[in-house]
Amino acid sequence: MRQARLYDQPEQFAEMMKRHLAESLQIEVRMTEGEPLLLEMDDKIGKAQVSLHNTYQTYMAGGDLNAAVDYLNDIVRSSKLACEKKDEIYILDSDYIYPALRDDGYAEAMRKQAGGLSAERLPGLREVYLEIKDGLTKIITTEMLEQNPDLREDQLRKIAYRNLRRQGWQEPRMRLPTLLDSCMFEVYMHDTHPAECQFLDPELNGWIGRKPYLVAFTNRKTVIVLRADEAMDTLRQAQRLAEESGFRTMAKRSVALMPSPVSDRVYWVRDGKAGLLPPRK
Repeated sequence: MRQARLYDQPEQFAEMMKRHLAESLQIEVRMTEGEPLLLEMDDKIGKAQVSLHNTYQTYMAGGDLNAAVDYLNDIVRSSKLACEKKDEIYILDSDYIYPALRDDGYAEAMRKQAGGLSAERLPGLREVYLEIKDGLTKIITTEMLEQNPDLREDQLRKIAYRNLRRQGWQEPRMRLPTLLDSCMFEVYMHDTHPAECQFLDPELNGWIGRKPYLVAFTNRKTVIVLRADEAMDTLRQAQRLAEESGFRTMAKRSVALMPSPVSDRVYWVRDGKAGLLPPRK
């Protein structure tokens, strides 16, 4: 049953989140003028911005305030950790750097706000680089690289993929039936490190073989794959399977209802190369 929403307007939702964030951290938090879902705050290590756009989208789709509260708690926890480690915040450990996929809009906002680094990877998605260590996730920025002269921007991707390969191929957590008997959903849900880029790396995905499949990078910790016993070699075949199996619908629901959405775009992978699969007309 869909839950009743208490905060139907962006301003109402942002005001609630702003108030709780300010009370939890004992700092000033402001809504950006003309952009209520973008909060600004002054914490003990400097100015920061918090985007509520994806969280608000998830809340409006399902009415579950718990996901928003969890997101808020993550911000509070990360901010407190950052304050405790403020002398180390710009120090990067190359053994803990990984690639991750983010929507174009998110990557561009991070570039403008904090100098976040990213690279074009797939239509609609960019590759960013994260350091994940001691319970704190940092998106790597140009300022961080300036503070780490031994780590150059042209090395960043190589280091990130070296660490990803070191973790090995991550198997799916679930395999589910679809609306077509010939197809199956595989759900990959990673916890310790971002693993979505394993699908884009020939050294990791080579074992899959050359049989085409569909993939959607729906959430920051979730990737959904469609495998089929029947042919998926042509655009028409891939589009039919995406629609009739329910894969495209599942991708949209995952983005709408699960926390930390990334994209509901569906990609068609052939010979290890992924391209955007347009909807069937």
